[in-house]
Amino acid sequence: MSELDNVGHGARLLAIETALKALIEQASTTDPALRDRIRDAADAYLSTIPLASDIEREFVERSRGFVEALVRQPRG
Repeated sequence: MSELDNVGHGARLLAIETALKALIEQASTTDPALRDRIRDAADAYLSTIPLASDIEREFVERSRGFVEALVRQPRG
């Protein structure tokens, strides 16, 4: 993948993450349990991954961090 492809990929991920955070924030006003359900769904999936290698452990750790970044309540 070229450097320009990486820039485009990063920009796309930023747009997706920004939109998801806004949608989660909006939906959470009427559904306060939404953040916990998202965390629980991710944890349920991640718990099925055998932690047999460093790559799998890294994937699980990063995934949990990314999910938490999406569902974290904004400081206000």
